[in-house]
Amino acid sequence: MTEPMLRGAEDRDAQPLAGLWSQVFTPPLSPDQWLADPERLSHTIVAVDGSGVVGSVYGLPKRLRESDGALADVHAIGSVAVAERARGHGLARRLVAATLGSAQRRGADWALLFTGTPEVYRSSGFETFRMRRAAGGPWQRARASSGDGVTRTRMTAGATAALNAAYEQSRTGIVLAPERSTLDWAMAEVRLSGLSLYVLHHDGAVSGYAVAGTRGATGVVAELAVADAAGPDARAILLGAVGEDWCAAGVDRCDIAVPERAADVAALRAFAPGAAWAPDATGMTRPLARRPRLDGIRHFGAADYF
Repeated sequence: MTEPMLRGAEDRDAQPLAGLWSQVFTPPLSPDQWLADPERLSHTIVAVDGSGVVGSVYGLPKRLRESDGALADVHAIGSVAVAERARGHGLARRLVAATLGSAQRRGADWALLFTGTPEVYRSSGFETFRMRRAAGGPWQRARASSGDGVTRTRMTAGATAALNAAYEQSRTGIVLAPERSTLDWAMAEVRLSGLSLYVLHHDGAVSGYAVAGTRGATGVVAELAVADAAGPDARAILLGAVGEDWCAAGVDRCDIAVPERAADVAALRAFAPGAAWAPDATGMTRPLARRPRLDGIRHFGAADYF
């Protein structure tokens, strides 16, 4: 077998990449999030042999919070894919090395990825970290918290335009939480597409929101954010609206992703007393300019995966 050549992605690679991702990932990876990135070609490296595209890696710059309150310039690595016919020759390692090289050239602080196969990346210098990202378990409505005043819409393009202030205030001091750019929000809308957006207003401004829905008989809260100026009952009101819809849908289990800090945990306990935190060890980091600083409450939500 001729060794595949690595190069930057080109417009003509879009369809082959979509085909590769649909074959390699379970469930199949849609290209929609990648297509939302106007600089996707410069962020993507492909492996090509005589038969076409046989591998890919995507490296996206993100600004993530660290334990000292500062923001790190992070190289977020995703879409590491190798066609079955090209496996067993170290191609994934070559692709990862190539994207790490581009990150080092632009001066990124460290690299981040999420994976179910950590052994693939340890030889490239990645180390596993742990967090408690979500709580799950049996659910029934614990109390009739009213969702009065909450507006409901579907998560679609442009739906998050007024949410940034509430999001940023809610993530102060939360390690790994991104400072979301316009691109981050566009990608979040793709990842959360099909879920419902619950928004609470106060004096004409967004005081909090939740993104939630159902997956069969399981209720899902993908994101919850409350602004500093929100009233003490804002979380209960938002989750009350979610609970109304879950009851109507016959939900009996839950999967709730919130940062593990006091106000959010208290709201979680009141809303879903049977939910238990599940450990998440899918995250890995690798130092580039320096080591990551990840002490403290860690949270990285579904909206920000890449």
